Amino acid sequence: MTDFPYPETNYQEDARGQFHFSTRAGWMNDVNAPLYYRGVFHLYYQHNPFGLVWDTMHWGHATSTDLVHWTQQPIALDPKTHPGDLWSGGGVVDTGNASGLKAGDDDPIVVYSGTNGVTVFYSLDGGATFTAYADGKKVVTPGGTSRDPKVFRDPASGHWGMVVWSDEGGNGADFYTSANLLDWTFGSRYPAEWLFECPNMIRMPIDGGHRWVLHDGGGNYLVGDWDGTAFHTDWTAPQKINRTETHAGGGYYAGLTFENLPDDRIVSMAWQGENKGSIWTGNASFPVDLTLRRTDDGLRVFSTPIPELALLRGEPQTWENLTVEDGTHQLPATDTYELEATIDVRDARRLTVKAGRDIVYDGEQQTLDGATLRPVDGRITLHLLVDRDQLDVFGNDGAVYQSYNVRPCGLELIAEGRAVVERVTICRLGSIWR
Repeated sequence: MTDFPYPETNYQEDARGQFHFSTRAGWMNDVNAPLYYRGVFHLYYQHNPFGLVWDTMHWGHATSTDLVHWTQQPIALDPKTHPGDLWSGGGVVDTGNASGLKAGDDDPIVVYSGTNGVTVFYSLDGGATFTAYADGKKVVTPGGTSRDPKVFRDPASGHWGMVVWSDEGGNGADFYTSANLLDWTFGSRYPAEWLFECPNMIRMPIDGGHRWVLHDGGGNYLVGDWDGTAFHTDWTAPQKINRTETHAGGGYYAGLTFENLPDDRIVSMAWQGENKGSIWTGNASFPVDLTLRRTDDGLRVFSTPIPELALLRGEPQTWENLTVEDGTHQLPATDTYELEATIDVRDARRLTVKAGRDIVYDGEQQTLDGATLRPVDGRITLHLLVDRDQLDVFGNDGAVYQSYNVRPCGLELIAEGRAVVERVTICRLGSIWR
């Protein structure tokens, strides 16, 4: 374990999110190997502890017991002591000791990193310190340029799968399989020009069974099936988890899901790269629960804020039956708050919520900031999480999910036509920093 003497902070610097995780100091980008082990959530991430720009990647580390309040930990992977390019990757908890690495009470935690070949590191102390497996030898080397290995469990075969992005012959994902997490066999390649960086494979419950979701760094995804060596789908084009213009360094990128969660729960966090302060750059998105649901358009991934958000809520204020007609209505707002609203939009040509940026519902096109959002019985629901430099938007219980780095200022509702806000609740959100 390598520690770095981070400067002192009370996490109150200008623009520092109060309920979005950011590293104590230095640069942060992709979420790495989020996992749950014995009551503790572990968040690793791409990290330059020595500067405010991307350089010399380490794996930063933070832990939480509730997915909301995070505690900075010493650096987990350091290029001075761990071999290879310590770029993005995933990790798993080896509860069955398939790897044979267990030595003591803790289950092995095995993580994967590296560019142009995959390197394995393992922890025998609950995810605090890591050792390079086989002195850092590469366990697989895809063709072309490759990076971002993510490992997943396949209960049907009893084996593990690994998905790695590579550009051999064009963008796509290479799949490998293993019985022991250490020795890997090539299974198949899924070519797709849209599939760029940070792939993830998620086994998601639906209708009493399961389907598989494959997504990339931008949150572009397909729903299909996994046969033990290959991913199959009849989809011809991807959908998007986050309905914004996602790109590296934008308001959403490189999302990964936590491994080893109980009860088939699926929680995702991503990188938001458009904010910075005096001693840090970048933050993580607020965690969301992902679910697979049937819609009129087919199966879709829905995203909703984790219910642990309730730990941050103050006393709510609620208003009912506010009519905004060809005009503006102001609402009170603090610097960090949650807004939930049910709005009758049958007579609204356009409804704008001003909360640091214009969140626009187009009644004629039935879109929320360009993403399709169809009213249900003439109504839409909006759920906003507003932080000091972050904004998360959810429409119709997560049918639309959008996230941004913006500087909130004030809160207004502006209607062209007539919008009836049947109920709106605003609740101050407290700080996650203890």
